[in-house]
Amino acid sequence: MIDTPAARPQRLIEAWGHVSAASDDAEADPLIRDCARRLLADPGGEQAHLWTFGLVRMAGHLAWRPGPEAARSALDALLAVDRVLREVPCTHTSHPYEDTVKELLADEVWLAGPELKTLVGPAPEGDTWRCPANVAGFARLTADVLDPFTVGGLPERVPAAHTSGLRSLSSLLNGYPYGDPGEELSFQAGALPRHPTKGVLAGYVVTLHASQWYAASGLITEQPVLDDLIAGLEAALPLLRDTSCPHTAAEHPKPSGDPSGDAMTGYFLRSPGGRAELRAWSTDELLKGWLCHGFLRGLAEEALSNLRYTRGSLVGPRDDRLLDGTYTRPDGRLDIGALTHCFDEAEYDRSWEAENAVRWAARRYAATGDDSPRERLVLLLLVLWCAEAVELAPDVGEEIREVLVGVGNAAPDAACAHDEAHPPPYPDFQAHLNHLYAPGDFAAPEEARGAEVWGCPRYLAGLAEDALDTLA
Repeated sequence: MIDTPAARPQRLIEAWGHVSAASDDAEADPLIRDCARRLLADPGGEQAHLWTFGLVRMAGHLAWRPGPEAARSALDALLAVDRVLREVPCTHTSHPYEDTVKELLADEVWLAGPELKTLVGPAPEGDTWRCPANVAGFARLTADVLDPFTVGGLPERVPAAHTSGLRSLSSLLNGYPYGDPGEELSFQAGALPRHPTKGVLAGYVVTLHASQWYAASGLITEQPVLDDLIAGLEAALPLLRDTSCPHTAAEHPKPSGDPSGDAMTGYFLRSPGGRAELRAWSTDELLKGWLCHGFLRGLAEEALSNLRYTRGSLVGPRDDRLLDGTYTRPDGRLDIGALTHCFDEAEYDRSWEAENAVRWAARRYAATGDDSPRERLVLLLLVLWCAEAVELAPDVGEEIREVLVGVGNAAPDAACAHDEAHPPPYPDFQAHLNHLYAPGDFAAPEEARGAEVWGCPRYLAGLAEDALDTLA
């Protein structure tokens, strides 16, 4: 191609088209710095639209790992365009950048611009791509992708696919899944692009952190689902490379504790329209905290720890000796309040904490001699209560089945002497067992019974029979 003023933009456009996240800095950064320099020299000039969309086209590299000078100059140029062109009047009722906001699912603004060759030469009649308002809109859009919450003025338009995905995930996290929970969680785990932007990476980690509470609750028993979540977080951790966190722990955001609400934050962080929605609720300073790599690393590591423990509990040997410090006091006696609270929290629901605790209680019961009759009785009652009231994994049920069968076989043939003195049907086991084991620490509940009544072989056999029916 002959080197003429008309040919030079065509050569630049061709070169820009080869710049991507995978490009080497030595190749991409000079093109970016040159484009930004031209734009900064005249952000409202006749060629501002071309240089702006040149940076838009190269934003895949800028959003990944550009050199610091290229990143700074590009952002400065885009912000300058926005300042100069934002308020230029036009007669258009809408602009392409507004539709683009609704369509970006992973900040991929570099795929959304016009065919750059059409920006050279006279503008076609009715063209809105070169409209100053549209050029300013794309400058804002790209600046938000490169450095979220740096510039305002974008429409609050969450992509429809994100709204749908969030609705499905929220139904799961609220306990009413639309479809298969494992498939939903594996889908979420697979949502991390190879070269995520700052907002997409933050949103992914926040969403998986919100989702891991359900995955680690014991409701997910498929190892591949847990493996998917763990693999996703393990892939995200090396990307959180900025370890120079300037914040104290108190300055970091705090997840709300409502998994569906935190998942919404995670989804909104992933797109310019979602981030615009977040800006309507909070300050830029607070919102930027969600992007902090130090903060995100803490979320990812916490979620990984819980998920790995859950996977180990599901498929690996459970070393229940680790629970000695949780459910016993320094003097060796049971911490009965902690034990009964664990079971009460898990009643009528699946809980890996309760599964580990009932296994621990059954093993301690088997190891406790007749010289500690009250502890032995309380441990047995805990196992019977949990077996009846908590949905247990098959391997846990099989381990405690021997205890239950032994109790059932110990029932005497003759009628017992307690008659109506047995504990009432459906007692408040937490209150009764706390008082039975530690009457000095826990007040007597209504219709309290003594150890001889709770330990009645016929009564215990009835509980064992009910528990065995439940396990079956």
